[in-house]
Amino acid sequence: MSKVFDIMYFGCENLSVKFGQKEILHAVSVAFEKEKTTAIIGVNGSGKSTLLRALGRLVRADGTIFYEADTLSALTSLEIASHIALLPQSATCPDDMTVYQLVSFGRFPHHKLTQQNLSADDHALIERTMRETAVWELRDEKVSALSGGQRQRAFITMCLAQDTDIILLDEPTTYLDIVHQIDILKLLKMFAKKLHKTVIYVLHDLNHVARFADNMVVMKDGRISVAGSVSDVFTTEMIAENFGLNVALGSDSFSGSRMITGVSDD
Repeated sequence: MSKVFDIMYFGCENLSVKFGQKEILHAVSVAFEKEKTTAIIGVNGSGKSTLLRALGRLVRADGTIFYEADTLSALTSLEIASHIALLPQSATCPDDMTVYQLVSFGRFPHHKLTQQNLSADDHALIERTMRETAVWELRDEKVSALSGGQRQRAFITMCLAQDTDIILLDEPTTYLDIVHQIDILKLLKMFAKKLHKTVIYVLHDLNHVARFADNMVVMKDGRISVAGSVSDVFTTEMIAENFGLNVALGSDSFSGSRMITGVSDD
């Protein structure tokens, strides 16, 4: 059995999601490895974004979501937000909000209901986090005035300021050019390695997954097709079965990671 399933740290058992009469997820069970990056992949409509949103409790689901020894149903929303941060697709904020104000929202799950203002410790953590992600110099800029890459980095910094063990991101590189895609994925990999975060994201680019993720969860028709380390799962057979592509695999010249080097027209 894959090591992704061996450590019952965070994940779900028999998770099902229905939209109206249509079942999108069918009794999905999967666990994620602590302090690693895991990419959830699959064709459009396979259920990958629904799984991520269900794990973050953005959609109603039947089944069990667990975090260490607890089930999420046993925790309050505030307690969950202190353990799990989620960045949805196309996150938005008011046009006049500054980068500092946006990042500061990450601290509110740690506040008591009676606490209205940020503490000195909050401000220190926000500055440290913004320097870590290289957005400190943008702190007084309006989020609406940022480039796509800067904007996404600011929203990811907000998640990091939430200071959770787990960070969920739904297609964090969508609409970004190749330079900013790589920049964001390197940043997320650093979170796991240096800051000991468990990072789980939905991604489409298979070569990016092979280069930057530690583990993969492959979805097909609302179910887990296969899960495990990238070195075990990223094969021509997996790609043919789940994406319908006949590909050739080789090695990245710089990282040595496996990558798709050709796709057959047949």
